[in-house]
Amino acid sequence: YPTDVGTELLFENRYCRVWDFYLEPGQVAPTHHHVLDYVFVYVSKGRLLGYHPDGRPGLFDDAKENNGYMWAHIPDSAPEDPAFAHGG
Repeated sequence: YPTDVGTELLFENRYCRVWDFYLEPGQVAPTHHHVLDYVFVYVSKGRLLGYHPDGRPGLFDDAKENNGYMWAHIPDSAPEDPAFAHGG
């Protein structure tokens, strides 16, 4: 699965990548694979529903208000583990 986890890459250096992730209500995101730790900053209230690679539905966030955030630690084994892939 691709490791492009957002809709637009805004910045990248040897330490981090910054992505914009924007979906219209009901819009589907392509399946992607998380291989790095990440923080998800909420600019509006909402939920992120999607699908695991095997087709099972899943909830991939916490309910947060504007300016809330979620930190996710991704283990070193993630590149070989499809459990860290999902899409919408």
